[in-house]
Amino acid sequence: MRIISTRLFCASRLGAAALGAAIGISVSGAATAEITRKGSWPEVAPKVSLEVRGEPRNEALRRVAREAGWSLVLNVPPGDVVELHVKNQPADKVLELLLADGSYVATRDGDLIAIAPAAAAPRPADASPAPPEPPALPALPEPPALPALPEPPAPPEPPGARAPAESSDDAEDEDHDADDARPSSRGRDRFVTGGSLRVERGEVVHDVSVIGGSLDVWGTVTGDIDVMGGSTHIHDGARVRGDVSTVGGPLTVADGARIDGDVDVVGGPLRRGARARIKGDVNNEVSPIGGDGASAKGASTLARQAGNAVTRTALLFAFGAVMLALWPRRMEALKVEIAARPMRSFALGVVGVLGALALSVALCVTLIGIPFAVIGLLLAVIAVVAGGCAVLETAGAGLFGHRTRNPYVHLAIGCLGLLVVGAIPYVGGAICAAVALIGAGALVATRLAGLIRPKPRGDAAAGPYRTAP
Repeated sequence: MRIISTRLFCASRLGAAALGAAIGISVSGAATAEITRKGSWPEVAPKVSLEVRGEPRNEALRRVAREAGWSLVLNVPPGDVVELHVKNQPADKVLELLLADGSYVATRDGDLIAIAPAAAAPRPADASPAPPEPPALPALPEPPALPALPEPPAPPEPPGARAPAESSDDAEDEDHDADDARPSSRGRDRFVTGGSLRVERGEVVHDVSVIGGSLDVWGTVTGDIDVMGGSTHIHDGARVRGDVSTVGGPLTVADGARIDGDVDVVGGPLRRGARARIKGDVNNEVSPIGGDGASAKGASTLARQAGNAVTRTALLFAFGAVMLALWPRRMEALKVEIAARPMRSFALGVVGVLGALALSVALCVTLIGIPFAVIGLLLAVIAVVAGGCAVLETAGAGLFGHRTRNPYVHLAIGCLGLLVVGAIPYVGGAICAAVALIGAGALVATRLAGLIRPKPRGDAAAGPYRTAP
């Protein structure tokens, strides 16, 4: 076997520019390279940068197609081991250089490229005749054939057994529309509540719904994914042919993962790999992993969040102003309790919130108690907001009480301070929770600002058995 090591150069349409990479291919024998292109090939091909060491040529071709975003169908010999060092070069030129050991036909239809050997070329007329073949030796008599043994019966396939996964991602990409039409390839629906779910590599499922748990996808999801209250991770090699919707948790789409539908993330970040493929629309999209920082869409999202915070603060001030106008004495009672014993109000708020949740759960045991639980929770939320307004008014009075005694100004200053402090990550959420708990504790300490009267004491409690002093 004669080994030929060549340094390949190609002259592109832009001029005699060097390829900028060295491709070392070990082939057996010498052949004339001829690549015939059919179909629609764009003028400018995508550029690729990759490195392959000690892998068969077919694997290198698949790597080039994956980097360029093509779907590749190969009908060529695997080829010898190649070494490929390419940096920012046209993908079609690299494809031709990898096929430099023979004549092939490359047919392209959109992003689908099929490569097959060209038809055998006719021999020229002036070619020298082939040397005469030596006379054939007489054939030896064949020994008598032994009787064939009966084949053992194949064991029955266990119920629920899954077909083995395809060996490559290219076979998975081909004819996926035809696979969707077959009911057997859709898989079954998966629904999990209060737990996590894992779709293994090679497993095929249809619609996936997870509530209160995380989801890890290594295989194929032929339908949609809906996750609420948990994290979602689409790993390398996984594929989702429908939409992905997550609420209250992060979504991670790793390099090599593919989503054919839309992506909608609410209440959580989206971490997308640089080579992750998402064909549909993306809501709440952030910069890819390793990107260059916030994009224009990230800036618009930040502006929208700031506008929502200002709107919530304005509504809180309006609600507190109504409470001050209708029940000034009750708001003053809450303010006195908060200013006198803030830590006691905080502790009572924690106990009161836990007690309200336990009471709501107890009422939801029966159908009759569910309406009362819903109404009670709504009233509790309104009361906690009123207590929070009292906390903000107290804070504003503590800051600017020496300048003005107007309670509405104090409330506005407290709301403005909450808006500024609430924008701090982590710290803002903790401060908002503390304001709500202190307000709830003040309501407990003052018996809902005097709405619930204490039991009578003194003469009425003593009754006829009270003795004179």
